[in-house]
Amino acid sequence: MQFSPDDRHILVITGEQSECLSFAKKIAGDLEYIEIDEPKKANTYLGQEFDAVIFHSGSAEGDKFDPNAFGAITGTIRGGGYLLLLKPENHISESLFLKRFDRLLSNNANVHFLRPKVSDTLLLPEPPRKTLANVYASDDQEHAVAAILKVVSGHRRRPLVITSDRGRGKSAALGIAAAELIKKDIQNIIICAPSKQIAAMVFKHAELNLRLDTNLNDKLRFFSPDDMQCEQPDADLVLVDEAAAIPLSMLTFFLKRYSRIVFASTQHGYEGSGRGFTINFRRILDAETPDWKNCQLRTPIRWQDNDSLEKFTFDALLLDAEPAETSVVKKTQINECSFVQVNKYELLKDEAMLRQVFGLLVGAHYQTKPSDLMHLLDDRDISIFCLESNEPIIAVALVVREGNIDSALSTEIFEGKRRIQGHLVAQSLSANVGVEFANEISGDRIIRIAVHPDLQQQGFGKHLLKQLNEISDADYICTSYGVTVPLLQFWQASGFIAVYLGMKRDASSGRHSVIMLHAKTEAGEKIQQQARYNFSNSFPQLLSDPLRSLESDVALALLPEKTVSSSFSSEERRMIEGFATGHRGYENTLYLIWKLVCEKLPDNQLLNNEEKRILILKVLQKHSWKTTIEKMCGKVKGKNETISVLRTAVAGLLQ
Repeated sequence: MQFSPDDRHILVITGEQSECLSFAKKIAGDLEYIEIDEPKKANTYLGQEFDAVIFHSGSAEGDKFDPNAFGAITGTIRGGGYLLLLKPENHISESLFLKRFDRLLSNNANVHFLRPKVSDTLLLPEPPRKTLANVYASDDQEHAVAAILKVVSGHRRRPLVITSDRGRGKSAALGIAAAELIKKDIQNIIICAPSKQIAAMVFKHAELNLRLDTNLNDKLRFFSPDDMQCEQPDADLVLVDEAAAIPLSMLTFFLKRYSRIVFASTQHGYEGSGRGFTINFRRILDAETPDWKNCQLRTPIRWQDNDSLEKFTFDALLLDAEPAETSVVKKTQINECSFVQVNKYELLKDEAMLRQVFGLLVGAHYQTKPSDLMHLLDDRDISIFCLESNEPIIAVALVVREGNIDSALSTEIFEGKRRIQGHLVAQSLSANVGVEFANEISGDRIIRIAVHPDLQQQGFGKHLLKQLNEISDADYICTSYGVTVPLLQFWQASGFIAVYLGMKRDASSGRHSVIMLHAKTEAGEKIQQQARYNFSNSFPQLLSDPLRSLESDVALALLPEKTVSSSFSSEERRMIEGFATGHRGYENTLYLIWKLVCEKLPDNQLLNNEEKRILILKVLQKHSWKTTIEKMCGKVKGKNETISVLRTAVAGLLQ
């Protein structure tokens, strides 16, 4: 059996589990190898390189294959190295994901299938060790370093975005650039990454390219995204690595706060697809810093181009899945589209359709992991609906049925004594919103929806929701997502009503999750009305405590109509008028102003955006004068001007 030193190799070892493991270790011999028998181990080896990886793909007892761990660990195998994939012989799986995975293995001419007793004399040769002729491993990397240096020496407010697939030397480029800047007496560089482990490669290459007597501690400093946002340290340059794994709201904050900043991210990675990052963050860059620069590293460094293992990993996990080409869909009209429910077994046979469906989901959602592909294919509760025009998929929605829980269990959920798997919205309506019997009726939850990027804002998403509404026999349709004003407006335009907002920000999106309902039956309408009533009463109160940091435009868009009883006596109205005309102080009139804002602000058409925003920040979220002024971002200067705008806004509400 011949193994090319220029390629990475996949060896599938089949048999009894303990025999497979012993055989894998025997043929690995003196190679530098690691064993991944638990998924959580994979992330502990990131940034390192090995000759071989022994990966347990499952067990006869039914332990699940972890696609995220598989995607992560394949990137640690050096060029010429080996993936030893252990597959127990009697492991019968109903997983559609694994059926496809096994089919791709079987159809791949570069995959070697071994059995312990048949291949007993095999010993794997050691992969070659690369030696670099100079500092840079590729021309791409050299160009990337030059672009980073330009961020510091060139005009301000011209951020750089570096993207690459794994193994292209992106993190190394950040470290080399940091070293070059330190040599030029740039003494305050920050590396921000999701973890110190991820940033370790940057520090490693910075140290390799500096004199031994240079201390990095006070020149190149690590900050987590949370600490970065909280402390806002000064810096000559900020390097953000694996930006796709950081919430978009944080990246936007960094972009506005730092005038010299570099964002680097893996484009097709196990961490959560960087393509969603590229699409969504590009829009923000275009709006905030239109002179931003882009740099892409294409040349592999750790392995050769067209590497067998990389290609298999991309195919098996659909890391490079894309929607239909622009030229095919750009002239599509809504009336040309067919609404279909996709059979998963048929989807498994149609690789082109599967790639389009998953490609749409990857591009529309900020972080999509390989495990999402497994859930798409294997979760029996998930139904797939599409709009298609001939062959191209125009839009896709994933729907899961919730509710229909028996009354005894429903009561325990309401009382906080039980929590069951799934039924996210149904249980939240009961346990969090306070609608006791919400679990006992049925709801169709739209867990994901995506429209082709070239056809957005043209009514295709609304049309898909309309079709889903027509075929659903549930009591209500619902959704839960990280809220932004445009998304909120999209769902509201299709008749969905907000009934709950999560108290904490989602770790991946950095946004608060909103629950929205669209009732279809009398029972659904009853639940929706009760949930909306509870939300209307609680939301204004929550804005001054757990939701105090909620973006003011989101707070305004969510503010329910007439949330409190606001009948004022003649004396109370005169007191409010006294504040509006400058004859009374704010603090002495605060409660009455709060009641007025809760009733009148949601539907007010007279106030401008600054006046509405200041009412949210000061009256409802109860920020200090200093914080209110800061959050107004230069629209008001000082306390006196802030009070003046506030008086004008209150006067507008009285009209």
